[in-house]
Amino acid sequence: MTILLLSILAFSCSKNDFEDTNLYMEFDKETYQSNDNFELTIRIAPIEAEKTIRLYKNLNNIEISFLSKAEQLGFNQELKKRFIEGPSLTGDDSEYVDKYTISKEKPFEKKLLGTISETEKEIVIEISELKIKNKIDKIYLLDNPIILIKGNCRTVYGIEGKSFESTEIKIKVE
Repeated sequence: MTILLLSILAFSCSKNDFEDTNLYMEFDKETYQSNDNFELTIRIAPIEAEKTIRLYKNLNNIEISFLSKAEQLGFNQELKKRFIEGPSLTGDDSEYVDKYTISKEKPFEKKLLGTISETEKEIVIEISELKIKNKIDKIYLLDNPIILIKGNCRTVYGIEGKSFESTEIKIKVE
């Protein structure tokens, strides 16, 4: 019985829901001003056949970072501290996890609303639904207003995952 439980746990933890998928991020505009709102669409599509993916209901396994082109080379992201749970012993994790069956014709899509604000020295980019708040020093944006957006989606029961295709936007600073 113990061997069976351990093998089920090992198999469940090593399964990467995002293997054989493409992950995209798309913004509603290419250029923004301070105090603008934005809409970010996250899209997950299978490469070949229909596939089932799992996401936390609070989207806690999606991570997104914003950084200026000038900061890219020295970028050191502080990872969010999260408790990673294992599979439910009863087999029912529907209270925390949603399952989606995706296909090329019907990928997973989620629209997220965000804001761009500014302080005296920083531009603040926030997506409240994902509890993301990145700050970028304005001095980096004066010469090059391009912001690089990177992200990844981790599996529900493990550390494996897949990166989104990076994208860029411009934020005009005065």
